[in-house]
Amino acid sequence: MLLNAQEIGISSDTTESQQEELYKGRDIILVIISAICALAAVVSALFAVKSHRSAKKVVVNQTLLELGNDYRSPQMGYAIKQLWDYYRKYGEENFVREYEKIRKDEDNWVSSLDKNKRSQAVQNTLHFQRRLVSQFYQHLANLYVNKRLPKNAIYEKWLEADLRIIPKILVPIENKLRGVLHKPPVGPLDENCPLLVLYRDSKN
Repeated sequence: MLLNAQEIGISSDTTESQQEELYKGRDIILVIISAICALAAVVSALFAVKSHRSAKKVVVNQTLLELGNDYRSPQMGYAIKQLWDYYRKYGEENFVREYEKIRKDEDNWVSSLDKNKRSQAVQNTLHFQRRLVSQFYQHLANLYVNKRLPKNAIYEKWLEADLRIIPKILVPIENKLRGVLHKPPVGPLDENCPLLVLYRDSKN
């Protein structure tokens, strides 16, 4: 916006050269102000990016802490041990079939109890233990494939040996149950499901 002579303090007897100098000075001031504003915008943007990264790091660390606490809990440790014990007892060829027999027997046993005792009894079943472990690893797998957690952060805490339960026990049982418990039956998990991706990448 151009200012008239009176607004910038130029008298009628001011020479033309003096007027030009005053206008140049005004233009320089405007350039400096624009540069300061641009610099402030850049600093603000950099601060916003840094704040976002810091907040994301806090969320990642908090998520890893919660996952670690769940994994190290006595209940989780017991459930994982139960599954491996049954797997070793019946072997790779028979484990799924025996699991389904045990699940049905446990279901009948829980149903025979008084209603006020069933909730506690369910928590002692192999099926409940399997669901607890399966849901934990499914959650971990979803976080991984959706890039919510860094790859190195996951595999520093869960090695291939820790994840081996996925292809050995969890996926075979899940595929069996998908055809038994779902109406209509659901097809088996494919090789690119989050669980198997999580395990497969642990070997790389």
